[in-house]
Amino acid sequence: MKFNTTELKYYGFHACLAIWKKRPQDIVRIYLDPALLKRCKPLLKWCAQTKRAYHIVEPLELEKISESVHHEGICLLAKKPPMASSLSTKNGCLIYLDGVQNPHNLGAIVRSAAHFGTLGIIGEKKILPALSPSSCRIAQGGAEEISLLPLSSPISWLKENRYALIATSSHKGEELYNFRFPPRAALVLGSETEGVSKQLLSQADHLIRIPGTGSIESLNVSVATALCLSEYYRQHRS
Repeated sequence: MKFNTTELKYYGFHACLAIWKKRPQDIVRIYLDPALLKRCKPLLKWCAQTKRAYHIVEPLELEKISESVHHEGICLLAKKPPMASSLSTKNGCLIYLDGVQNPHNLGAIVRSAAHFGTLGIIGEKKILPALSPSSCRIAQGGAEEISLLPLSSPISWLKENRYALIATSSHKGEELYNFRFPPRAALVLGSETEGVSKQLLSQADHLIRIPGTGSIESLNVSVATALCLSEYYRQHRS
């Protein structure tokens, strides 16, 4: 499969259908398992109408093309979307990622962010990772709903736009279910190994922790994200 640096091989059923629905103009080529012909009939009809190339290939060949055993029967060659240059600054919840790099965790965070209507994800320009095809598959279509905005100075940006910085901690802070989220909230989540950096913890307006038995150190960062976003959504959904 030939592609250039502005294109990516996306895979995963819901991730690929979301690309088709949100930015069909970016699709270059489609590869499909014969088992998905019936489910993807509208997509193939669109390919015929728009003269997009598509190929029906067996699972093992699709594994080679997508470079993944988790292709779920479909692979798209599509243009990369541009990184966000801005985000909405209305009342709502933002995610601030501080060192999260694992593509599976990132994808799961994006999926939860889309489910709970998060405004977007921010992070330091040199640290915030781009969404990989693996992350997009895990996000199950959420990657087409949530923008990632790399910033030179995230804290300054948050202060300018009047967002409260709410850092998560394994041991300190108010219990999540006793905490009242302000309407403009930036939820800070740290890496699996280090957690939120000491610098960000010292700059946070609030510290929160997720209560539990204490038998393990902490929750997976994507699970912690989902619980916090769920509570914000519960408090502010009206």
